[in-house]
Amino acid sequence: MKRIPAYILILFWLTTSCKNNTEKIAFREKSIHDEATHCQLIEKSFSNKIGIENPELKELYLRCSIQDYYIKLCESKVQKADLLKYLNKSISVKMEVKEGYWDICPSDDPKAQSRIGNYVVITEIITN
Repeated sequence: MKRIPAYILILFWLTTSCKNNTEKIAFREKSIHDEATHCQLIEKSFSNKIGIENPELKELYLRCSIQDYYIKLCESKVQKADLLKYLNKSISVKMEVKEGYWDICPSDDPKAQSRIGNYVVITEIITN
């Protein structure tokens, strides 16, 4: 009989700790989607999967704090021409950080080779 209160206490602790983690995750996702992020728009040379660069091909990246994020334009809601106005300047955007294939767009063959990693999808450019 003395073990029953201990089991109830452990069960209560487990259920409340899971609830707190869920709230933290939801807040983090909300901050990525709903708030403006201030970054610098930069251009880098294309680099293939094995790291060989082609200086003739340029790609857009967002430099946010200490990390550069590839901008996947085919999933973004903004056009490249709209972004180029801010090249090498500060820009405020609403964005979503994703992980996956950089070079495969929704309409492409999913069997194609691609670079993989974190990238951003820009949903809106915030202007003052």
